[in-house]
Amino acid sequence: MRYGVLAAVTAVVLASGMAHAQKPSGDAAMMPGDGFAGAWKKAGPMKTFTSADLYGYIDGGAEAFLENGFEQLTVQKYRDGANEISVELYRMTDPTAARGIYLARCGKETPDPALKERHTANRHQVLLQRHRYYLMVNNTAGGAANATILPKAAQAVAAQLPADVPVAALNLLPKPGRTTASERLIRGPVGLQAIFTLGDGDILQQNNKVTAVAADYTDAAAGAYTLIIVDYPTPAAAAAAFTYAKGHLDSYLKARTTTAAKLVFEDYEKKFGILTVTGARVEARLHLAKAPQ
Repeated sequence: MRYGVLAAVTAVVLASGMAHAQKPSGDAAMMPGDGFAGAWKKAGPMKTFTSADLYGYIDGGAEAFLENGFEQLTVQKYRDGANEISVELYRMTDPTAARGIYLARCGKETPDPALKERHTANRHQVLLQRHRYYLMVNNTAGGAANATILPKAAQAVAAQLPADVPVAALNLLPKPGRTTASERLIRGPVGLQAIFTLGDGDILQQNNKVTAVAADYTDAAAGAYTLIIVDYPTPAAAAAAFTYAKGHLDSYLKARTTTAAKLVFEDYEKKFGILTVTGARVEARLHLAKAPQ
């Protein structure tokens, strides 16, 4: 009997230890478990990707994540019969990086009432940002009937994420005249090229660390234009970036007026831009219909 009791106790202890060892931790613990919305269960192993192998998962889109500040991607598929979704959780270096990716990819936002985080949702996908995490829930099986699970999966993940915080860099953008939902956060040439081509490479000398903000504006005097603001750590850094941009301007941009603190140029659409440096700040106003005075 003693041996039987000892064996039983040992089995319980071992089973308990195995369960504890298999309990998810880190980002894996934020993914929904089996049965999170009825009969949905994990389908296949969970996968993780770091900056070294992100290109293997995102063909052609990894550059934007790496430029903003990427740490790890966790991917898990779920299945309920023939229906399938995939959950992709991107851990970025900070909330600014996560918001930057979200703003670049969300398009016109269509909110779902079940979600309170910054997000957009449709029958194919839910994109959501909270703190330093960017979440994608994809309707991989397709079909409208499968779409109702997407916000539920996003809600299950979002509940595990750290509380969101304001992205202070966006406060640099003036409110008067700003076009709704045109804000962007830029940390390098990939983000900048999506807005305007000032020149090749890291033309604003951001080194993936200095954050620029951009938005579209309309006012009575200038009409419609795009504003980019970059605050550097020091006036010297701003001056160096301004000087570099002047000397490496894209060949399609024609300099019209150049001073120590201002560059006026004409672009390939016969519109105008102005680049200025003041203290630690560089500003660019683009797509101006008239040449600045």
